[in-house]
Amino acid sequence: MHERNLGDTELRVSEITLGTWGLAGAYGPVTPELARETLEAAFEAGVTAVDVAPLWGDTEALAGDVIGDREIRVITRGGALLEDGVVHHRFDADSLRADVDRSRERLGRDVLDVWLLHDPPEEALGGSDDPLATAAKLVADGAVRHWGVSTTQQEVAERALAAGAKAICIPHHLFASDLFADLQESLEDAGAGVLARSPLCHGLLTGRWTEYRRFAEDDHRRQRWSPQALAIRVRQVAQIRFLVKEQVRSLTAAALRFALDSSVVTTAIVGARRPAQVRDLGSLVGDPPYMDHADAMRLQQVLAAAGV
Repeated sequence: MHERNLGDTELRVSEITLGTWGLAGAYGPVTPELARETLEAAFEAGVTAVDVAPLWGDTEALAGDVIGDREIRVITRGGALLEDGVVHHRFDADSLRADVDRSRERLGRDVLDVWLLHDPPEEALGGSDDPLATAAKLVADGAVRHWGVSTTQQEVAERALAAGAKAICIPHHLFASDLFADLQESLEDAGAGVLARSPLCHGLLTGRWTEYRRFAEDDHRRQRWSPQALAIRVRQVAQIRFLVKEQVRSLTAAALRFALDSSVVTTAIVGARRPAQVRDLGSLVGDPPYMDHADAMRLQQVLAAAGV
């Protein structure tokens, strides 16, 4: 599997990072044994980075245990915790430092490779207790190697980049690339890298669903798409199948290649819930260049015509 640097830093990771939100139950229950097997399979397939968060149950402790002495980079977060079934956001300096200390303990690491502020609202930034300044201080103190934000807000990302962030985690996929485009110049100027989350749009862009697909009560996608909205999305997916050809073996491969096409993207975070979903990721993505100009131009036209 190919590797890339995180922006202009020395940190290198595989082009595919294993996301663990799904292992924490976002799509339904996953046993600890199956979660462990999935992590093992990803590392054996050449994945050298894993994405975790304190908000996602026991993912940090599990990842730390499975990683052992492997050379695996860990992306984790701070500022959001689940207490009594309720998500609490705390971005004051004391809370963030406590988050970092707990993450280091759970992961069994003295220094966190990449640490992200977990969806901070814009109003939490600035002031005398600015979380961006706290994050930079954590790097200066040696607790964190590189910091960034996980966000869906352009202004939050821009302010983080201006404060020295080296990692910006945003949704980036075939049906949602506007935020990346809006940030690209700022990312290049800052020497930062994108951690592209949801490159398969929660499974939609695998191209395996019909409009009759339904989700269980404990699957977050049940709330994400109504049956009517899902039917529209499935029809839109059908319009981009022209991307599957020659070395691009499937729509999954096409979606991952799209997410990785820009050199500003460091890695695509792929969620998986079982070993079979990760074993051939390296060969599936293939080799760059990942998008040719003609396909990119046609894709813009097709997506616009499909109402994406």
